[in-house]
This record gives sequence, structure tokens and C-alpha cells, in this order.
Amino acid sequence: MSEEKSQLQDILKRLFAMEKAKDGRFQKRRFDLYGLELLQVTYDQENQDWDILDHRLKKHYHFDDVDLVAIEIYDLLRDVQLTF
Repeated sequence: MSEEKSQLQDILKRLFAMEKAKDGRFQKRRFDLYGLELLQVTYDQENQDWDILDHRLKKHYHFDDVDLVAIEIYDLLRDVQLTF
């Protein structure tokens, strides 16, 4: 259980860093697993909203709450981990 909590905390740290960044309106981060980029997360600082692009399913998810973004990222990555 502590490993899951740690992974979620690591995701939140990255998301909070995106919110605090000062180098542009749009902040983008990749989330990789097993050397493959699975997700791209974009944060729009002006509108304060989030977009997740799931490369596997070619789907976009849109959020306005950082906690929901973290949970979705965790779930999507965990789904891949459990597949292998």
C-alpha cells in the first residue's frame, strides 16, 4: 500500500510543479512506463485546466481539479502495470 501512496505522491509533485512553472502558459509532461510514453499531460495556466492524452487508447481526458488528474494518471499507469 505504501508503494501505491508513494507513486501517487510522485505524480502530485510533478503536477504541482506544472502549476508553479513560470516558463510558459502551457506546461507539458510525459508519463512513461517500461520506457514507453503512455500519457502526455498538459496544464493550461491561464484557464487552470488539465488535459491528459492517453497514447494507447488515443483518448483525451479533461479536468479542472489537480487531484482528479493525479488519480486518473495513477489509474491509467496502474492499468498498464497490471497488464504485464
